[in-house]
This record gives sequence, structure tokens and C-alpha cells, in this order.
Amino acid sequence: MCYATFSYTRSTPFKLGLAISLVLLSLGITLYYHYIKDPVFHQCVYALLTTIIVFRQLYVMKATLRPKFAENEASYKLRRGRSMGVEEKEMTRGEDHRDDQILKTMWVMIAIGLGTFLSGFGLWILDNIYCAQLRSWRRKVGLPWGIVLEGHGWWHLMTGTGAYFYITWGIWLRHCLNGRQDEYDLRWPILWSLPEIVRTRKASGVATNGEVKKSI
Repeated sequence: MCYATFSYTRSTPFKLGLAISLVLLSLGITLYYHYIKDPVFHQCVYALLTTIIVFRQLYVMKATLRPKFAENEASYKLRRGRSMGVEEKEMTRGEDHRDDQILKTMWVMIAIGLGTFLSGFGLWILDNIYCAQLRSWRRKVGLPWGIVLEGHGWWHLMTGTGAYFYITWGIWLRHCLNGRQDEYDLRWPILWSLPEIVRTRKASGVATNGEVKKSI
């Protein structure tokens, strides 16, 4: 995910250098972790890398995707040397609405994914601080309700779910940056379900029946 985030639109030498650097970084983190044998180091590095990737994608979305959407709306006449027809205006309004909805939905995904991830991390910290007390409570409560007090387990579930959200968001963001938002849909029927990117149709690349497609 880190490679996909930072290699987009970059040159081949940059991509090669990035790939080598990430392999060396991963090897270094793994070897150092095995040397100190402290899981806190591993978990904090994971959180740091995730934070860097998320903020990088936020920057791309704000600095690249939104201006591209706005540019499409403002520069139609300049690029084509004429004003829009009635059908073209209707199509463009529909695409503008689609693009606005995409950005709004992306922000919701970010909020839910980041909130879930940070909540899981917070539960893990509390589990470390109050480990003895929680263990005592689990023994008193017994199974199955004692599972609710398994902070480390909730850490795995919630950080994994948060990571899934930002990976899905990253995939969708890449499709939009490539101008392929008509080819893929985000299936997310309810907020407490897991979103997924689904291919809808193969783009023809050519406008038909008088249709005009905005290009990014």
C-alpha cells in the first residue's frame, strides 16, 4: 500500500528506488524487532506507517482529485472551443453530482476507517495499562461474555477493519485519479457494513450517441 501510494505518476527509476527502500525498511524493522523483542515497537511502527500513508492519500485527494474535478467543470469551453449543448449540459451536471458524491463518500469512509482504527489502538493501550484488572474481570465473568473484555483481540479486529477501509479508499481514489470512476462502483449499502469496489463495465473511451464524458 505504501508503494502504491507514493509511486503513482512517478518515473520508473523513482519506483525502483522506492521499492528497494521499502524492502530494506521492512527488513530493518523486522530484524530490530527480533533483536529487542518488544511488541510495542512493532505496533507503533505499524501505526506510524499507516498514518503516513493515510495523510499522503488525504493530500492527493485534496490537492489532486478535487482540483481535477473543478478543472473539468471550468475548462470545458476552453478545451473544446465551444459552449455545451443541452444534452451535454445535462450529462455534465450528472457527472458533477457524481463527483461531489464520490468526494463526500470518501470523507465518510475516512472518518469511519480512521475512527475504528484509533479506537482499536486506544483499547489496546487501555488493555496494557489495566491488564491485571481486566484479566481478573474476565475470570469472574467467564465465557462467553469475558471475550468482550479481551482488549488485545478488539485491537486486532478494529485496526484490521480500519486498515481495510483505508485500503478500499485508496483503491477507489486511484480509479478516480485515472478517470475510471464510471467503470467502478463502491458497494456500501449500510454504514456498518464493509465497502467494496466493484467493476461495472469496460469503458469504451469514445463518446457515443452524442454523449460527452468528462476526462480527468
